[in-house]
Amino acid sequence: MLVKGYPMRNLRSRSKLILILIAAVGITMVSGSAGVWTFAEEGSGSGLPEGFKKGDLPPLPPAEMIEAGKRVYFTKCVWCHGVDGAGDGPSADRLWPRPRNFNQGTFKIRHTASGELPLFDYRKPTPGQNDLFETVTHGLPGSAMPSWEGILTEEQRLQVLSFVTTQLVKDRRYDDKETETLTMLQLDSIKPIPPSKESIEKGAQLVVDKKCIECHGINGRGDGNAFNLKDDWGFPIQPASWHKCWNFRGSRQDAYNVKNIFRTFSTGVNGTPMPSFADNTTVEERWHIANFVQSLCERDTNGEPLPIDPLTDKPKVNFVIRSGPVEGDIPDDPQHELWQKRERRIVLFGGQITHKPRNFVNRIDDVWVRSIYNNKTIAFMFQWEDRSKSVAEKKLPFQPTEVNLDTYGIKEQPPKTGEPDSIAANQNKYTVYNDAFAFQFPVKWQELPPPEKPRFLWGDEKYHVDITKWSADGSLKAFTGSGWDQDFEDRDDFTEKMKLLKAEWKDGLWTLMIQRPIKGDYDEDTYFEMGKYIPTVFFAWDGHNGDIGRKMAVSAFYYTILEPPIPKETYIYPTLIAVGVVILEGWVLTRRANKKKGKI
Repeated sequence: MLVKGYPMRNLRSRSKLILILIAAVGITMVSGSAGVWTFAEEGSGSGLPEGFKKGDLPPLPPAEMIEAGKRVYFTKCVWCHGVDGAGDGPSADRLWPRPRNFNQGTFKIRHTASGELPLFDYRKPTPGQNDLFETVTHGLPGSAMPSWEGILTEEQRLQVLSFVTTQLVKDRRYDDKETETLTMLQLDSIKPIPPSKESIEKGAQLVVDKKCIECHGINGRGDGNAFNLKDDWGFPIQPASWHKCWNFRGSRQDAYNVKNIFRTFSTGVNGTPMPSFADNTTVEERWHIANFVQSLCERDTNGEPLPIDPLTDKPKVNFVIRSGPVEGDIPDDPQHELWQKRERRIVLFGGQITHKPRNFVNRIDDVWVRSIYNNKTIAFMFQWEDRSKSVAEKKLPFQPTEVNLDTYGIKEQPPKTGEPDSIAANQNKYTVYNDAFAFQFPVKWQELPPPEKPRFLWGDEKYHVDITKWSADGSLKAFTGSGWDQDFEDRDDFTEKMKLLKAEWKDGLWTLMIQRPIKGDYDEDTYFEMGKYIPTVFFAWDGHNGDIGRKMAVSAFYYTILEPPIPKETYIYPTLIAVGVVILEGWVLTRRANKKKGKI
């Protein structure tokens, strides 16, 4: 029996209670390159999956459209997808996931049955009826494939797809009626099941019954089978995190639309281990699964979807980290009400690609931050997804203060065109280092002439920075940074004053809580002042990704501010005024009544 009585915004806790009862069992996932459908009739007993309908192959584009599309392709697309469309362009090896190899005709996001070609008709760019056009229009969030709307005209998008589908898809043909069929999911005509509590609970049970958790993990963070899966081209691939719907490849820039999830479960993701569930689930069951998965996506404190920035396809960012005042000791329990009632901010990461060794394959793309302070210390709580807990297997040969690690053999892997020995092919083969997290503030930030700031990457010679760094080996240290290529300076005295409140990895999520003094040595330590905006930069290292030294994830500049406490008078005066108003109003009404009675 599923756990009942939980509101939607607490579904993560509920699903955890349900799923933790299930033991992980090995499963061989169905390949995305299954055979095509050949059934000709619709409806029960036709052999078609429920919710699908037989369609006709589209006509081939005219020669002039193909030729025009060729010009667009060799202007805009060749750099990633390559001259022959094999996903091996000059920039391909620095991208992960790799650009699509068109040659086999294997496309991920479709309204067609598993293994079939996607919908494409050069005559009608209609939403839901032209998969490839929508991919080019909206891009593939969570990958390097951008939205081309506003860059290419509608006509140019149809032209380039005419070229791709006829000239670069080499192993299949849209007009091959002997081997190709189109079996279309009737998404617009299938009535959705509302995301009720009952539906979500049924979905939570179904992802267990259908063994979804064996890849996606107990809490849906993609940590179930993070390092053993490969796509049809032999590249490592990781299951999606259900908590980041904005990264779903087929979200079509509509991250919280449950129909996109229903479509994915119905059609599968060709070329990946994600199968279609159309044959072993009913339409109703797929809606329950989709409602459950969609319920896990991050929301605000009111349970509402996060606003998505249309330029980045990520949650909109507020660059101010507000630290709230508390009285007494700072709790080390992340579920304590002092932490839970604090607003959280999402900090977005990108790979550090300014200085070698660069991080072109970045696996940590955001962290959630909360902060509180008392009269002596300030504390931060960081939570970020990481599909594995990484701790170095042996003692590292270099000191924590060293940043130039070339002499230890830690160098950037050169890009290589093609599949063997490429950066993408070498994922999961790196030396494992410690997961780590750090944040920096300027030293003597009060003296910075606006808008000047220290360099975001560990300061510079003129403006030093105060760095707090934690590593998964349990260490927490304070350093002074004076430049991207300058070794850190150890601040042992300040290190002794810091406190690691919590560092826990569980089910694909790191929770890190660090406490440090508000005030220290003005010349060496960041000196926090109430109501002032202090430039802040965050860093993260995924040890399983070979992240060490300058190979890391880094944020833009954010700003930390200590919110002033609300004076007690703020609560007292309104109360006194309200009482006074009530007394005055009573006196006026009494006097008026007495006057009518002739007593006055």
